[in-house]
Amino acid sequence: MSASSNRLVEVGVVLQGGGALGAYECGALNALLELMDEFEAQGRRIALKVVTGVSIGSINAACVVGAKSNADARARLNALWDDLTLETPPFWMQAAQRDLAYFGLPGFYVPRPDFWTAPTWTYVYDTRPLLVTLGRHVDFSALNASPTAFAVTAVEVVTGALRAFVNQPLGKVSATKIEPRHVLASGSLPPGFPWTEIDGMPHWDGGLVDNTPLGLAIDAFSADADVDSMLVVMNLYPLRARLPRNFATVEDRLHELSFGNRLRQDHDTARRVNALVETIDDLAALVPPAALDERLQARLHEARRYKIIDAIVNIDMQDPAATLVPAAQNPADDKDGMRDFSPETVHRRRRDGFKFAHDILRPAFENRWRAADAQSVTTAAGS
Repeated sequence: MSASSNRLVEVGVVLQGGGALGAYECGALNALLELMDEFEAQGRRIALKVVTGVSIGSINAACVVGAKSNADARARLNALWDDLTLETPPFWMQAAQRDLAYFGLPGFYVPRPDFWTAPTWTYVYDTRPLLVTLGRHVDFSALNASPTAFAVTAVEVVTGALRAFVNQPLGKVSATKIEPRHVLASGSLPPGFPWTEIDGMPHWDGGLVDNTPLGLAIDAFSADADVDSMLVVMNLYPLRARLPRNFATVEDRLHELSFGNRLRQDHDTARRVNALVETIDDLAALVPPAALDERLQARLHEARRYKIIDAIVNIDMQDPAATLVPAAQNPADDKDGMRDFSPETVHRRRRDGFKFAHDILRPAFENRWRAADAQSVTTAAGS
């Protein structure tokens, strides 16, 4: 096998927020990490370059990067979601099992007891239990020392600025020593949860501004032409859906469109970005290398990273087949599905997330290497 047919594949992962829908990400991450280990055992070169997340995605991301190996990451993820599964009486109706989370979720949040001060409340639940849970399931020393970039976002309540917290410099963002409170800030969704103070500033859930932090992942990739970049985006909200037929389904669709992947909704912008980068490449090829000073070389490398838009692998948790007619939504995945931590639903989402990711990622990896192997054979035959 030639060097070109076995060039390094850098994998980036983007994890959305969506409350209990994050169980899909747990299953999908298990599939990705298992496939990476399998292909590495076959001699393929793969590196988990970056994991970005927001809200529940930031919690899942912390388990992955805050681990000593892929096997350790899978164990931490699975243990986390075992803890987040709300044990409910099996004879209860599914809706009642889902709504039990209104009364709290052990290890995540509990209702405020000071109901007599309700007129001055700015939140409903106390999320301090999550800090303990994060400390139990995430190795923050490993996370901060990891070669894999970790990035989560939160929005400053007063200024409205979207802020990123990263374990290593990404683009113009300086590194921060990541602690449980940074992950908590990314998941501080109002009005249920309180803001989290970081550096004296109150922060809310980053998903309020951008629920799919693609830019941070793109910034982490190498500009090296000999490295193959693959960005895996785990979409908890469907791009397409059936036409709503009542107020409940209208509200559900509004929720999906608000928190969905905006890049997928704006295909024209994605195409324009790619066309612009290709134009920059074409113009750079006409310039004598000596004329490209260090500043221009750096800007050229930065622009080339955005060609990753062509290398995005989308995994749709609610519409994986993406057939001509949008799939019917599972009733548990409507707008109220964010709080459904019942055993039946969590187990199904973990199982389905694994299957969807496995079925999409295996051929995505294999097709990459198949094309490279074929090109290597053709090159060898012509030499």
